[in-house]
Amino acid sequence: MIRTRSVPASVACPSRRAMASRVAGVTLIELMITLAVAGIAIAVGVPSFMRTLARHAIASQAEELQDAVRLGRNEAMKRSGPVVLCRTDAANASHCAGSGGSWQTWVLFTDLARSGAFVAGDAIVRQHVDVSGRMSVTSSAASIRFESTGIAHSDNGAPVVFVFAPAGAAADSSGSNLALQRQVCVNPRGEVVVIAGGATCP
Repeated sequence: MIRTRSVPASVACPSRRAMASRVAGVTLIELMITLAVAGIAIAVGVPSFMRTLARHAIASQAEELQDAVRLGRNEAMKRSGPVVLCRTDAANASHCAGSGGSWQTWVLFTDLARSGAFVAGDAIVRQHVDVSGRMSVTSSAASIRFESTGIAHSDNGAPVVFVFAPAGAAADSSGSNLALQRQVCVNPRGEVVVIAGGATCP
């Protein structure tokens, strides 16, 4: 004879509602953990990604100006006449500014009259206009004149240094912003080199 044993209702198999509650509870916890991990990843990754973009943009602009300096020197030697690289205003991209400052826009041109200004008869060799505002490019010099011998003269008589930095961080010497900065150095011989921010030009 087989005996059966009844199971009290209090310990009977869990109802579908109870099982659903447990499943739902586990899913909610997992979701919260996932969101927390994602939030941490975004908080860490986005600033790093933005800094990488800024670093590449600054390096690209610095290399472009370095190429313009080399081109200006080569053109002056090839044409046996002066070539000028000067900073300009965005409103008049072929008019040289009178003093140092922002080099967001610049023009490279032949200077047949040796006036230091773009006038009739001169030819634009290269021009750059940047109104994005994503970075700052500054120098105490307003222009560089390349002679047929390859010699470079700045308007203020000093070696030229261009400083490239994230917008609003040109004067920030903290480690994080300084690591993003680049400098383009031009010596009186017309030689140009790109160096890290805060370093001394050779």
